Amino acid sequence: MDLSFRFDLWYALLPASPKDEGRVVRCVLRPAHDRRETPEAIRVSPERGVEQDRWSNDPEGRPGNQVSLINVHVLRSLAGTEERMPLSGDNLHVDLDLSEENLPVGARLSIGSALLEVSADPHRPCKKFHERFGASAVKKVVRASRRGRRGRGLLATVLRAGEIRTGDAIRVERPAPESST
Repeated sequence: MDLSFRFDLWYALLPASPKDEGRVVRCVLRPAHDRRETPEAIRVSPERGVEQDRWSNDPEGRPGNQVSLINVHVLRSLAGTEERMPLSGDNLHVDLDLSEENLPVGARLSIGSALLEVSADPHRPCKKFHERFGASAVKKVVRASRRGRRGRGLLATVLRAGEIRTGDAIRVERPAPESST
């Protein structure tokens, strides 16, 4: 069977997510290597990213990768069970269309009292993602990303510190299109 057809079928079977106003389904902290916590709320700041997350001590940490978001429907299809979903390592599991078309670099996400900005940094599957979800999952998210769908999700920069809670609305503010003069 054609792999492209199988991918299109898998993606088409996922529930559609809203484009303009989504919601936070789960908050995840990674306090230490291979540990996950799912608190009802997390705090974010421009200086530390997700507070109490190991990112703030990560030598590869930079403003463009302070907060990671993944679409809950994509993740659910890859993880198989709700209990395995936090293993992805993403800070926010969201019901929102994360595609490049819907959320171009520079789009802003108002969530709770925080404000995030979509980063140009690509969110790629790491070795741990491969170990936890398998080669098939990696192929699916890579293929989705090649098609602009951001299968692995997206990375964001914190513009305004605040609290983000499970159930919070996510309001999208897209950058104004560049005008040609």
